[in-house]
Amino acid sequence: MYLITLIIYFIILAFFGLVLSKKNIDFDSYFFGKRKLGAFLIFFTVTASWFGGASTIATINDAYEKGFESIWLIGIPTILTIFIFVLINKKIKKSNFVSLPIFLNKYYGRSVSSFASFLIFFYMTVLAASQFVAWGKFVSVFIGENYEVTVITGAVIVILYSYLGGYISVVLTDGLQLLLLTLSILYLILAFKNNIHYIQVSDLNIFSNIQHNVLITISFTLAWLISPIIWQRIASAKSKEASKKGLIVSIIAFSTLYVLMILIAICLRKFPLNNNFFSNIIKNSLPVSGSILVFIGIGAAIMSTADSAINIGALTLVKDVFNFKNKKKIILFSKISTLISGSLAALIALEFNSIIKTLGLASEIMAEGLFIPGMYALFFKKRKPVAALLSLILGGGFSIIVFVNAYGLKLPIPEWPYSLPYGLSLSLIGFLIGYFIDKKTKNNL
Repeated sequence: MYLITLIIYFIILAFFGLVLSKKNIDFDSYFFGKRKLGAFLIFFTVTASWFGGASTIATINDAYEKGFESIWLIGIPTILTIFIFVLINKKIKKSNFVSLPIFLNKYYGRSVSSFASFLIFFYMTVLAASQFVAWGKFVSVFIGENYEVTVITGAVIVILYSYLGGYISVVLTDGLQLLLLTLSILYLILAFKNNIHYIQVSDLNIFSNIQHNVLITISFTLAWLISPIIWQRIASAKSKEASKKGLIVSIIAFSTLYVLMILIAICLRKFPLNNNFFSNIIKNSLPVSGSILVFIGIGAAIMSTADSAINIGALTLVKDVFNFKNKKKIILFSKISTLISGSLAALIALEFNSIIKTLGLASEIMAEGLFIPGMYALFFKKRKPVAALLSLILGGGFSIIVFVNAYGLKLPIPEWPYSLPYGLSLSLIGFLIGYFIDKKTKNNL
């Protein structure tokens, strides 16, 4: 039953991709929808692409035990990030953004942009992997397959409709997926509303474990501010007013959705906490029609984040890593890059089984490697190539070591998020040293 529903949903998404593929005639249409998106489409794609596996499954699992403290896990970083994007929206739109490495190349040179290309592609691949982890954990209960088979199934679905339709396919399917997610959350609230009495006074204490929560907030916020996902959304808007309005509506939507997810988790305390308990509750404690709705709704949330990460990963390969310039074959190469990006993400997901850990490791790459040089370029626009390169090497290099360490290298360094202050410090030290080298070099010319 669930597998049949998934197949039907997959056919719908593939149909979207196939129809929209006719609109992809060049690079700008495949990756930016010809930069003509209105405020509502910006709202749909920002909200759907951000509200994925961590926002749903990881928040439910965390809030079951911690109550509203779980707003720090993904909620506060998300709302804070989008609010900051509202403030810098005009600058990003004015930059005529194509990709972050191209943006950095204007101010720091090719060496920096090349290193940035590697970090961004690595980040997007790991970000997509975190969603495939969520998909594997959530969906395997319903279709009766093991984690590995479920991950591969989800990857194939997302890769195919992203491969066919490009960015505009991602945006329009995001609208459908956000609608399904919203209906699912409202249904869950109504289905379990009688269990609201499980709320406790301690659930309202959002400031316990503050050090850990603040580090997570900083890690995610800094990474997401420099992540190309929202930059791409702003750039694809038809005007700076359209992108700003879309972002503001997204803040309202996020604030509502995260509170509702926490309330749902509290209502689910009637059931014992165990592995995949959320999936089991949906499958075994709801009517068939409601169970299918929630199954597709949560699955859609996961897909909508994965497809965005894969699309940006493909953009990075086409424009930054390989700098492909053949206009006649650009769409073909873009589709091949989508296939490469999604396949690598699936391979990483087969190795990791923690949504938040995988997402955290991904965020650390961007926060420590690109945040400082990226924000400096956006606001100051002075050429400091050595500063940016040293910042990338020290901060980005440290984040990669932390990532590899999570695979079992076992070096004596802190794990994420406690590794974040060290990586940011290295990034800042590298930038400051390079800044004075750049300044001295300029004075000697």
